Amino acid sequence: EMLSYKAKMVGIDVIITEESYTSKASFIDNDLIPVDNKSEKNQVTFSGKRIKRGLYRTASKGLINADVNGSLNIMKKAVPNAFDYGIEGVVVHPVRVTPAK
Repeated sequence: EMLSYKAKMVGIDVIITEESYTSKASFIDNDLIPVDNKSEKNQVTFSGKRIKRGLYRTASKGLINADVNGSLNIMKKAVPNAFDYGIEGVVVHPVRVTPAK
């Protein structure tokens, strides 16, 4: 609630969303992301797999940062039409920063 409150103070809308399976589904392969249903056992198969901490392998053997994959899937769940016109409008170019020791 504090995050929502602080965001509202500076004019940022916060969307609370359910995030199950967002780390298991492959954003790159456009996997369907089911909603967690405690009463039913979901037998969902995903095309990619987290291969180690922080690294996700897609079905085409491509590699993506696992947190980026999960974040993009959360965005896809919260705002389903966010990528209707391609990913170019919602992604920035990453910059590597080396912190001073």
